[in-house]
Amino acid sequence: MRSRVLLGVLFGTVGGFLGFLLQETFVPHAADPDLPLPIADNLRLGMYVGSMLGLAVGVVEGVVVGSARVFARGAVLGLLVGAIGGIFGIYLGGIAFNLALFGRTLSELTFSTRVTDFVHLAIARTLGFAFLGALPGLAAGASTLSRRRALHGLIGGLGGGLVGGMLFDPLGTVVGQAMGPAMAAAGQTVAEVGGPSRAVGFTVIGTMTGLFVGLVEELMKQAWIRVLVGRNEGRDFIISKPLTVIGRDERADVPVFGDPSLAPQHAAVRRESGRHFLLDGGSPPAPLVNGQPVASRQLLRDGDMIQLGQARLLFREKATAARIGRQATDVPGAPVGGGMAMPSHLCPFCGAARDAAGNCLCSVAPGARGVASAVGSPAPGRAKGSRLVAIEGPYVGQSFDLAAPVTTLGRDSSQTIVLASDATVSRRHARIVEEAGSHVIYDEGSSNGTMVNGLAVTVQQLSPGDVVALGASQFRYE
Repeated sequence: MRSRVLLGVLFGTVGGFLGFLLQETFVPHAADPDLPLPIADNLRLGMYVGSMLGLAVGVVEGVVVGSARVFARGAVLGLLVGAIGGIFGIYLGGIAFNLALFGRTLSELTFSTRVTDFVHLAIARTLGFAFLGALPGLAAGASTLSRRRALHGLIGGLGGGLVGGMLFDPLGTVVGQAMGPAMAAAGQTVAEVGGPSRAVGFTVIGTMTGLFVGLVEELMKQAWIRVLVGRNEGRDFIISKPLTVIGRDERADVPVFGDPSLAPQHAAVRRESGRHFLLDGGSPPAPLVNGQPVASRQLLRDGDMIQLGQARLLFREKATAARIGRQATDVPGAPVGGGMAMPSHLCPFCGAARDAAGNCLCSVAPGARGVASAVGSPAPGRAKGSRLVAIEGPYVGQSFDLAAPVTTLGRDSSQTIVLASDATVSRRHARIVEEAGSHVIYDEGSSNGTMVNGLAVTVQQLSPGDVVALGASQFRYE
């Protein structure tokens, strides 16, 4: 979320200021505020400002997902959509602005000392510039060719235009008054006094449009995929189209690189009646969901782990998001291993069903009897120097080394890794022990349980790429 919102603010600010520079350079402004711009000049003003706003919000998605193709498409289409939106926005905004003046002149309201006149002008300006932010905001869907995201951009741009228009005159007046003495001392003559207002106003409109587009995008998204292992690691791809393609092709909606065994279009997520299904594209290796092969299609739920070859993807969906309704309450004396038992026909490591010979999808030796004997066997992967990288929750972005033979995790200050900021974690939640060259995680009788790759465990050998969940915090083991 922070990436899209912060980048939206940054790019929107730059776009608004560039729009100001373009229109200030190529659009003449009269000294008399009551003398309206010729229609051609007014439309060119909207085109310059709108094109820069559209360009700004159009390239955000390409930067977030790290795709040059998405960036280029967003830039070109954002520029075009923004220019057209700016033309229509300035035209419709001018009509709304003039109607909101109720027959009074702009200079009468601008130079009045009455508070009511100042508020009157601010309201009129707000209504006028709402269109200038809203229509270029449609460019937010340009990079992904998504009508839903274009609608989100329209709503966000409307909010940005409203707030930016509201601040247009107050901030412009303050800046103009501050600049006046300095310009007079430098011997500069200002023939037209609206420049400071436009400089601040258009920049603020860009800032607010970028902010609101990012916020609306994040608040209204329904499902997204987070890359946990592979190129684009840690990035979120919003599912906004009826069919979202996943594969090695750069044109895929969720590009997954680094594994030559994957097909250009290896799998897809289809949205049907508000739910999401993973579709197998028919190329080996078959997609796995929580360690289980997908026959042809698989209904997805929030937190499902999708594996395509070496790539691991986390599916998130608001409709099925698991909401923990209570804080952790520690149970004194709860025995280790008091969690959910794993059915005998499922492997306690990868969660996949065993075949007749006892084989599964992971490297645990066939025929292992019980978890205790399985975790005592060495498994591929390093133990020394391994770490946990937070990918969700209050510690996202932080990493924790697992250098000690025993690493304890919990809210209590005595734990090796203290997770005091997550109220859903127990005081003594789990411990990770180095055993025979591997790391094994043990649940310590926690209230909300310990999850590995979406499955509740009491003891589990860890492999690089596993996702460990303690309460609301999720970590990738590497």
